[in-house]
Amino acid sequence: MIDEEEVTEEVAPVKSGNMKIIIIAVVAAVLLSAAVVGGTLYFVMGQDGDDEASIEEPEEEEEVAEEIPLEPAQYHSMDPKFVVSFRDQRSARFMQFSIEVMARNKDIIKQVEDHSPAVRSSLLMLFDNQSYETMSTREGKQKLLDEIIVDINTTLKKVTGEEDLVELFEAAYFTSFVIQ
Repeated sequence: MIDEEEVTEEVAPVKSGNMKIIIIAVVAAVLLSAAVVGGTLYFVMGQDGDDEASIEEPEEEEEVAEEIPLEPAQYHSMDPKFVVSFRDQRSARFMQFSIEVMARNKDIIKQVEDHSPAVRSSLLMLFDNQSYETMSTREGKQKLLDEIIVDINTTLKKVTGEEDLVELFEAAYFTSFVIQ
């Protein structure tokens, strides 16, 4: 019997303070997990009332798209190639490139063909303002493509006298590009 008494004395009773901390930690972990799962489902599934509205909106957009069908893209090559010289103190630098422009209206393509001298002259003035450093970067080339579209559209409006032209060129592309 002495052995049993010693054993019972050696086992210390669990303090109620430690047990409360463990219970609080478990409850907090369960609540945190539930909040994470609930938040994830909320953002992934969307709000309950907005499901019908979000389904209806694309249908309205599709109806608008059906009312105004887009014509297929038409491309026009701005031949001959452009050759531009850079003013550089170290050496003579040249840039040679070809451009194709895209519109969705055949009449606009015809207008740029009819007014090719005015369009090319305006573009040459635009290209003359470029620097070698700018044209050596991808960002510089993309900026120039954007400026080409604005310049061609502005020139066409000016030479045709139709300031309210809506359907103009949408994009420009380099089909060859060399810098020396």
